[in-house]
Amino acid sequence: MRALIEKWKKRKDRGSASKMQLDSMVPRAFAYEQRRLPFYRRIIPMAETWLPKGIGWGLSIGFLAVTALYGATISGGNQSALERASAVFGLKVEAVLITGQKEVSEAEILTALGINADTSLLTFNAYQGRKNLEAISWIAEASVQKLYPNKIQVVVQEQKPFALWQRGQYVSLISYDGSVLSNRIDPEFADLPLVVGHGAQRKAAQIFEVLAQYPSLARKTRAVVYVSERRWDLYFKNGVQAKLPEVDVEDALEKLLVFDEDGSLSRKDITLVDMRLSDRMFVRMSKDAAERRRTTLRGLGANLPKEVET
Repeated sequence: MRALIEKWKKRKDRGSASKMQLDSMVPRAFAYEQRRLPFYRRIIPMAETWLPKGIGWGLSIGFLAVTALYGATISGGNQSALERASAVFGLKVEAVLITGQKEVSEAEILTALGINADTSLLTFNAYQGRKNLEAISWIAEASVQKLYPNKIQVVVQEQKPFALWQRGQYVSLISYDGSVLSNRIDPEFADLPLVVGHGAQRKAAQIFEVLAQYPSLARKTRAVVYVSERRWDLYFKNGVQAKLPEVDVEDALEKLLVFDEDGSLSRKDITLVDMRLSDRMFVRMSKDAAERRRTTLRGLGANLPKEVET
C-alpha cells in the first residue's frame, strides 16, 4: 500500500513540473507571435491602452468638419457662415506680420488683403491678396503666406522713387519705369530730377542713362523737358538751356562737354545753347551780356544795327 502511495506522489509531482514548464513558455510564445504581427497590428493595442476613450470618433468628426468647410469654400459657400464655423476650430486670423513696407501704410495693406475682425485663415485667398497688393503703385513685388492656425505673413518690396514728372501744373512722383507712385511730393523727394512734358515719364530713364555717361553735365542738370515727344531740352541748375537734337544725342553731348571745358555753361552771360543742327552750334547771351558785347564792338568801330541783340 505504501508503495502505491509513493508512486502516485511521484506522478503528481511530474505533472506539476510539466504544468509549470508550460506556463513559463506562454510569455515567450506570445512575444514571438507579436513579433510576427505587422507594426500597425502591434501598435493598436498600445494606443487603445494609452489614448483617451472616444478620441477616434472625435478625430474623425473633426476631419470631416474641416473637409466640409474647405469644400464649401471652394464651391463658394456662404463666407460669413464659414468664417464663424472655422473660428470654432481656432482658424480665425489673429495676426498679420508685415515686413518691407515704408511708404505704404499697414492700413492700406490690410485693406488690399481684405482682412477684418472676422477673417478666417481657411477662407482667406492668399493668391488674390498678393495680386491686390501688387496693384498698389508703390509695391513692386509681394508675397503672402498662411501660417496656420491663425497668422498671415506679408513681405513687400517697394519701388524706388526716380524722378518728379511735371505736366502743366501737376507734379507726380514716378519710378524708374515711369509709373506714377504718388501725386503727393514729400520734402525728402523734392531734390529728385525734374522731368517735364507729356510722355516724358516713359522716356526719362533713357535720357538719364545717356547723361550718366557725362558726369560733369549730369551733375549740373536740374530738369529735362520732352519737346513734342520727339527730343529733349536740358535745363542746368544755373538756368542755362541746352537744346538737343532728335538723333545723335551722344554726339551733341560730346560737343557740349567740349564747350564747357572752360566753364562756359557756368557763366551767367549765356542763356541758351542750341545743338539741334549737327554741323553748328548757336549760343544766346543774356541781355546784359549782349549789351556789353555791342558796346565793346561799337567802341572798336563796328557798325551794328540797333535790332541786333546777340
